[in-house]
Amino acid sequence: MLTSPGTPPAKRTYDARSRRERAEQERADTRDRVLDAARQRFLAHGYAATKMIDIADEAGVAIASVYRAARSKAELIEMVLQRATTGDDPAQQLSSSPLAHPAYPPIAAEPDPQQQVRMITDRIAEVLDRVAPLWSVLRDAAGVDATAAAAMTTALQRRAASLEVAVSLLPEDRLRESPAESVDTLWALSSPETYMMLRSARGWSHTRYRDWLRRSLLVQLLIPVPPEPVHHPREERRRP
Repeated sequence: MLTSPGTPPAKRTYDARSRRERAEQERADTRDRVLDAARQRFLAHGYAATKMIDIADEAGVAIASVYRAARSKAELIEMVLQRATTGDDPAQQLSSSPLAHPAYPPIAAEPDPQQQVRMITDRIAEVLDRVAPLWSVLRDAAGVDATAAAAMTTALQRRAASLEVAVSLLPEDRLRESPAESVDTLWALSSPETYMMLRSARGWSHTRYRDWLRRSLLVQLLIPVPPEPVHHPREERRRP
């Protein structure tokens, strides 16, 4: 279309939605780099010796980017722990439980309680492999940082809620003890401290721990099913 002389050219349009999505993706990528760097620094140097500037250097970002991801070291270790627990974006999933995760519906649908216990055990062992070293960092942090102590309290509450979900998936009439005591049994046997002690102090492999936890939970959580009586054809014939 022709324009009259002196008419300014039309402004070029742009896709505002795409621009926002790119900006959000860039922020998410930066946050992931910060969390990855925080995890590496915490595990290598401990909580007290790690500074926010160290995390920025490790991630290759400005210190402001670290503070945009989290307001403090305590919040960072909480986010790193939660991401290791759920495998999700901690900014969106801070209230989630690994046992209420989308990967878990098959456990509720499984008709065999023994198989349910095995499936729950496998998930717990998988999570502990990622979480247990970080749990030690958070526990140390809680001794020197009030904010980290509050974060640990929150993490313990989430863990309790997660194990309550696990026990609720099992039929109550097959539980050896009450649901509350079953949760406590699961809490004790699957604690990060027990996992680290057996892996580090006793030299167990991850597979050995998982298999031990399977056997232990099957005995401690479930009432054994009595074997069905076996009828012998000869005995049937002898009956009057």
